[in-house]
Amino acid sequence: MVDRRQCVKSLFAIPAAVAAGTTLRARAGAGAPQELPADGESYWNHLRWQFLIPEGQSYFNTGTLGASPRAVVDAVTDHLRYVEESLALWDFSGDRPERLAGYRPEKGLRQKLADYVHCDLDEIGLTVNATMAMSLMANGLDLQAGDEVLITDKEHPGGRSGWDLRQKRHGVVVKEVPVPTTVKDPDEIVRAFTAAVSPRTRVLAVPHITSGQGIVLPVKRLCAMARERRVLSVIDGAQAVGHLHVNVRDIGCDAYFSSPHKWLLAPKGNGFLYLRQDVQARVWTTLASSQWNNYNEGMFRLQQYGTLNQSLLRGLEAAIDFMDRIGRDRIEARVRFLGTYLRTGLGQVPGATIVTPTHADLSAGITSWGVTGVTGRRLQDELWDRKKIRVRASGEAAVRQSCHIYNNVAELNATLDVARALARA
Repeated sequence: MVDRRQCVKSLFAIPAAVAAGTTLRARAGAGAPQELPADGESYWNHLRWQFLIPEGQSYFNTGTLGASPRAVVDAVTDHLRYVEESLALWDFSGDRPERLAGYRPEKGLRQKLADYVHCDLDEIGLTVNATMAMSLMANGLDLQAGDEVLITDKEHPGGRSGWDLRQKRHGVVVKEVPVPTTVKDPDEIVRAFTAAVSPRTRVLAVPHITSGQGIVLPVKRLCAMARERRVLSVIDGAQAVGHLHVNVRDIGCDAYFSSPHKWLLAPKGNGFLYLRQDVQARVWTTLASSQWNNYNEGMFRLQQYGTLNQSLLRGLEAAIDFMDRIGRDRIEARVRFLGTYLRTGLGQVPGATIVTPTHADLSAGITSWGVTGVTGRRLQDELWDRKKIRVRASGEAAVRQSCHIYNNVAELNATLDVARALARA
């Protein structure tokens, strides 16, 4: 049997970062094994050992929290130790490395993040999660009583609650547009939202991928429709960045936010908000510190959240590097392959039900599914008890299974074995 440590050493040889001239402990780095076939299971099986998930356990709950690779965990823990060991050396001089976050532009990290989603540095600001970014948008826009915000009926609370608050406080009208799980074609979704637009509609606020059912919305077409009607488009990308190759320029949205601690595999407690340059002045700063009124440096004005753990930002940077070395298109192709493999297999199990649409343009790595006569909670527990497969119960009769780069075909076959066994019972 190949020793796991030797495998990791041979595949990932980039040294750990150096902070303030202090060499941090050498670690397995964030590279991807280019010597292995890019489209073979061996590539992904080797990559699996960059994650701390114990052998024999399968993790399919990325839709809640992503599993950070070793390089990210080490970047955070090494920086935490560096901060604590060097606090007395910090005299707040301009040439000293920062020990905290929340007050500085963080231009290097923001540039990497901007490159990852294809925008300019000044168009992206750091937050602590997607909910915070959504609230900055919902509370920062000048909306009047009677102004309408279009959302789906499949919103995560973190994607809609800010709009609900504006409805209760200021009389803004939040209109739900149904997106049925039985949707067969993206045209149905576009037609539904187009029909819902009225002369009072000011904002279109929808998820790129719905959290519970994994429905991929045709956001590029929805944003084009909104722009034609002078409606601001705000996209919740919590389930998309690191899952799909997201290009905010191509999507054509006015705003886009996400939680990189899901599919981008960053440390828990990271987020960002993209806001197109020509609409930034329309958003007030509702979380204010010293630079709240600084309109000269783009989104720096909207990332004034006070003291934050900078070690988490170093982990976000390591996560971007890790994912970039693998490649965004390769990651999306792998995730889509695994999702399709699971749905195809479930389609051949009598008694299995697939909630997520099977249309290629409406689905990717998330699958909501169930077994007739089995509750979602029981299915969740049976998968764990029988095969140590971790999914999340979703509603009364389904589970949500999120496939990512640390998952493989063998784990999906084990999932299908459990589904067949429960369907026969």
